[in-house]
Amino acid sequence: MHATVNSSITPQLGLYKLLRALSLAMDYNRNGLMRHHQRVALICSYLAEEMQLEPNTLPQLYCSAVIHDAGTSTFSEKADLEKFETIKPWQHCERGYRLLNTMPVLAPLAETILHHHDRWDGQNPSGLAGNAIPLHSRIIFLADRVDVLAQQPGGILDNREDIVRRINNHSGTMFDPELVNAFNRAARKESLWLDLTSQFIDSILDSRLSTCPAVTGQEEIIGVSEIFAEIIDSKSPFTHRHSRLVANTAALLAGKAGFTSRERKNMYVAGLLHDLGKLSIPEEILEKPSGLDKREYNAIKQHTYITYQILNMIDGFEEITRWAAYHHEKLNGEGYPFHLTAADLPTGSRIMAVADIFSALAEDRPYRRGLPRPQVAEIMNRMVKSNSIDGEIVEILMDNYREAEMLKDELAAQ
Repeated sequence: MHATVNSSITPQLGLYKLLRALSLAMDYNRNGLMRHHQRVALICSYLAEEMQLEPNTLPQLYCSAVIHDAGTSTFSEKADLEKFETIKPWQHCERGYRLLNTMPVLAPLAETILHHHDRWDGQNPSGLAGNAIPLHSRIIFLADRVDVLAQQPGGILDNREDIVRRINNHSGTMFDPELVNAFNRAARKESLWLDLTSQFIDSILDSRLSTCPAVTGQEEIIGVSEIFAEIIDSKSPFTHRHSRLVANTAALLAGKAGFTSRERKNMYVAGLLHDLGKLSIPEEILEKPSGLDKREYNAIKQHTYITYQILNMIDGFEEITRWAAYHHEKLNGEGYPFHLTAADLPTGSRIMAVADIFSALAEDRPYRRGLPRPQVAEIMNRMVKSNSIDGEIVEILMDNYREAEMLKDELAAQ
């Protein structure tokens, strides 16, 4: 039933560009896509230029900048961080540190993330002060706060003097004085401020920022994807471990359907990232236990479109994009967001749809226990009869249901 496809991930995909693309999902708040991580990386590049930092140190700085808020996923947390002086900013730093430290490919960034809200004067839980705070953390902290100030109403060039004044007011307390001096030099350039508000920020970043060392293989990309699955699933207790369960179930079904080892790994990556776009959805919609109204359902429908657009930016992710983002499409053309039909949906996308439905039905949610096998089978068989999902994939799931349940139980125990 499975035709082999060329779905291998580009082996020389750069870590910085991978993180930059995926971090777009973290940049949604109630006002839409804010590109905060990209702008912080851009400001870091100006500061690094003024400080004449060694070129070999820049890739790690830029990778850290585009993922610095990895410990934050809810809109309420983001709203607090959008204030210039936050009350307790270190909690998300600690979460990000723990998260990145679980994956060797991102562990070198963890220390920078841990301290990226440490104040120069030492009023920090870490006990660090001054030059004891990692340089990259100090740079990102300043860049982060500059970007927060840059969001105030009005023209960016009109606001420049006020932003510079406020940063200088905190020189020697919040910020490293040497870095503030570097910022003052950079702030004289209109290009800094115009770049921050430019619709061409992607091409600007490509020209200004060097890439990180290439990710050397599929296992490293899997590691990055597992980190983002944790970020996605931490947005709501209603989705705890959901991405991991979908990924493991999809990989299991892919193996039973005859996919190669490499394709099964790609399916696992697609499962980890299939709900990337849910980072754009308000928590109160994700956590609503009863039926959604039309406005709420329309908001939900955006998440697969956003998943598609972000993953489609990544070189070598073409097949992974389709497998991940088409999981709410239906064979009868009544799915969303593209209303694709059976002729347009590859086996991988059909597997992902079944894996997602199984996970949603079988896993425990705060408002109900997971459904038993007979109820899951009944619901899925109705969907097969309505030509919504692939009956052959459902049959594979039912033939291997105990294995899928074991995956669910193992994840629930973690």
